[in-house]
Amino acid sequence: MNNKFFPSNFLFITIMFMGTMFSLSSSHWLTMWMGLELNLMGFLPLMNIKGKMLEAEASIKYFIIQSMSSSILIISSIIMYSYTLSWYSMFTNSTISYLIMMSLIMKLGGAPLHFWLPSITKQMSWSILFLILTWQKLAPLFMLSLLNTHYTPLIIISITSTMIGSIMALNQTNIQLIMTYSSISHLGWMLSMVLLNSTLTMMYFIIYIIISIPLMNMLSTNTGNQLFMLTQKNKSNNMVIISLILSLGGLPPLLGFMSKLTILISLVQMKMIMMTLLLLTGTLISLYFYLNMSLMLMIKSYLMIENPKAPKPYNPLIILNLFSSFIIYPLITMIMIYAMTILHKS
Repeated sequence: MNNKFFPSNFLFITIMFMGTMFSLSSSHWLTMWMGLELNLMGFLPLMNIKGKMLEAEASIKYFIIQSMSSSILIISSIIMYSYTLSWYSMFTNSTISYLIMMSLIMKLGGAPLHFWLPSITKQMSWSILFLILTWQKLAPLFMLSLLNTHYTPLIIISITSTMIGSIMALNQTNIQLIMTYSSISHLGWMLSMVLLNSTLTMMYFIIYIIISIPLMNMLSTNTGNQLFMLTQKNKSNNMVIISLILSLGGLPPLLGFMSKLTILISLVQMKMIMMTLLLLTGTLISLYFYLNMSLMLMIKSYLMIENPKAPKPYNPLIILNLFSSFIIYPLITMIMIYAMTILHKS
């Protein structure tokens, strides 16, 4: 497995992809669980793609956490099946719903069950880090949107994830840890709407992926993973990286601000003013270390002449990020109004 072009890696990627699709296309809780396990079987070998001891340690930690959460999920589902005699019914028992919700939150790495995520991601390559922070969250988010439970615990988890993700990233010097805690903070925003309007949650998730693809690719080309190394000379266009970092922080009028704006408008319309203020507070804290990263890149701005062009494969995503105010905002507004109209009617 030392060779990243090893032919079996294509098989593992296919198994990982099919496992997630298996969960997303199913309405049966047992087959959703099977999809999660299939996804785990495909993803674990990819974590050991370089054959290093640290990667093996991280993959074992990841396996233990995912197995623990999957066990809670399937046991809770079996208990609920003994009451309702159906795998398709929504969960009406609040205790069982809370157990299933906490197992999915553990899979997502949301606070206060986020303890495993930073210790794993700091030992991973950038490509595996991207998969953990994006693709691996898709199926649990979908399953979470199907729960029929009280909204209060999810509000607490959402606010806690946003605040802890922002505060814990302040004193970090490792760029991978900063991106990890940033992902936990963004997860709080997704969880705030996952039961009320899953359309906005998926839209936020897609925008997060659009920003993360070029950003993580450019950060991986730096000489190291430490924050001070951003001041060293590399072949990336600094202003493009700065724009992507600020977009991830939600600075207007970039693309990341548009996704936050739609959720804020929805929460205000639902009279959740205190939750809105707390989410905004967490974002302002996170914006501090995003600006810190931007400053580190601006220090070497005199070296930009070396390579003024961004990598061609990511040019459309970068243009979308920079001009989102004129391209995406009208479309998002229409989707939000349509989704909120349906929600009020229901």
